[in-house]
Amino acid sequence: MAPKKIPIESRPIYERADWTRDRDKLDRRVRRWRLKEWYDGKAEHFALSKPRIEPPGTREDDFWECTDMLGRGSFGMVGKWTKFDNRGSAIDTVAIKQADFDRELDIDRHGSISIPWEARTMLELYEQGCDNVTRLRGLKLFESDHSTANKWRYYIQYYRYGTLHGLISNYKEGNRRHPGREERIPEAFIWQAFHDFAKTAHHMRTVHFDERVAPPGRDHYVLHLDLKHENVLLGDAPADKSFMTYPAIKVGDWGMAACTNLQDPDNSRIWRGRGTIVWFPPEQRNFGRYGSNWRYPILGPSNAPFGMSHVIWQIGANIYGLMNLNQHNEELDEQVNRHEKMEAELRRGGYSMFEELRSRVYSSELAALVEDCLRLDPQRRPGVRELVRRTEHGLKPYLERWMRTGQCPSLKVKIV
Repeated sequence: MAPKKIPIESRPIYERADWTRDRDKLDRRVRRWRLKEWYDGKAEHFALSKPRIEPPGTREDDFWECTDMLGRGSFGMVGKWTKFDNRGSAIDTVAIKQADFDRELDIDRHGSISIPWEARTMLELYEQGCDNVTRLRGLKLFESDHSTANKWRYYIQYYRYGTLHGLISNYKEGNRRHPGREERIPEAFIWQAFHDFAKTAHHMRTVHFDERVAPPGRDHYVLHLDLKHENVLLGDAPADKSFMTYPAIKVGDWGMAACTNLQDPDNSRIWRGRGTIVWFPPEQRNFGRYGSNWRYPILGPSNAPFGMSHVIWQIGANIYGLMNLNQHNEELDEQVNRHEKMEAELRRGGYSMFEELRSRVYSSELAALVEDCLRLDPQRRPGVRELVRRTEHGLKPYLERWMRTGQCPSLKVKIV
């Protein structure tokens, strides 16, 4: 459960970390970080500060060092902090995300400071038993001083194998180095990842929030709204030995997520512009006006609420990208835009853009499920239960072989 009391940190947020006294180490790291286009003075203040992960009154914070800067966006910035022992060996790693306090979003209906929905969602999904969500290890609110506004720091489990985006990069890079051979992501991994996504969707559909913070009504569910390769991390292999030893997916960056239901007046009014445009399902495109000129406008009015079919689309888009080594969803985005002018053909094909998706690399069962997830009509996409069942069925022969032989095709992952 989400903590009832907000942990407020009164120590200054940008106090310099002890490791920065080592000039050689400091120069090496800052020189490397300054190669990133988004790295600026604010990012540097963050990177060189103490993490404040340990309780006040101890010197444990002094053993933590910022060893990399991972990203920056409208959400804030993220860095990698590593804890070293007295011999200089790394003994722990955490990703720290720093974000501004938002008076509109972080104040509840009673006027009190509330845990951000991003943190609340991660905590509730994890507490409910979702193994495929990034784990939030801690959260602190830093009160403003004369130089800074209130800020949150999220302390998130670090996942050492990177993201699905990076995994695709590994394969594209290998194929560029060896033009005569085209290597693809193993279907065994794709089915296991697909099933991980399906289980995550199940928890998003059934999660329970305290009625004091949930929107009015019943049958709540969570929309991620920015489910893309860059936001899906690769953790350690599942603890359950009946699964293959591939990295388990961990869905992260819940900063745009929303708890809602079909009766919520905010759904979809305030979320139509949230996310990354090329990953939008058709019902979110053009602010809900995609297909509005069709003879049979099956997507409904522009203010029609988003259901779990929104999540199903984005899961399908992630898997489609893995199958085609497409990182930024450009190919699928072009298909969606082109098919808006093809209503008659879509109606004949059950609102599929593919008219029976085929792959020369992957099985017809995998292609058919991806095609169903990406149907332009949300009503024709699989429900969450169906997705769990079909991914379980597709994964089954690979798990049986794994249990029989202890072997599965290798996956090109790198430790980051």
